Amino acid sequence: MNVTLLSYTQLDMAALADSPIARGAGTMQENLIEYAGRVCYRSDAKMGYNPKFIHARVREGHEDIIEHVRFIFRAEGVALDETVLALVHLPTVEYTNLGEGRWIFSMNARNVRDFWRNSRSQLAEAMIRLANQVLPSVYFDLEPVQEVTK
Repeated sequence: MNVTLLSYTQLDMAALADSPIARGAGTMQENLIEYAGRVCYRSDAKMGYNPKFIHARVREGHEDIIEHVRFIFRAEGVALDETVLALVHLPTVEYTNLGEGRWIFSMNARNVRDFWRNSRSQLAEAMIRLANQVLPSVYFDLEPVQEVTK
């Protein structure tokens, strides 16, 4: 099996130079998630001052904020089985079956976490490892990521 990260949410930071998102201390994608959370908690004036903000919200189960970042993965050598069926039935997951075990999956960061928790499959592990490169503050507590950082 081969899984590739084709794309993920990008913002035009030049256009957002005066935005609170530009004040964040993390990756642009983490800054977007932090800003979404800060708007929910009416604490956007503190944007960028607490790099552990996303960790705390994820630990509390407030995962709605991580839905603002989407990933597109290409998977090859993946059979249509229970694992794939579990993935495609998650809310907001879009997919294309290219045939011969080749797939394109589009999902948000929360779908990636949910897929890992529900399946613990090689496909989910590969997706977590790739997504973690973009959003380390979202996947910090999951086993495949912890193994890499030891």
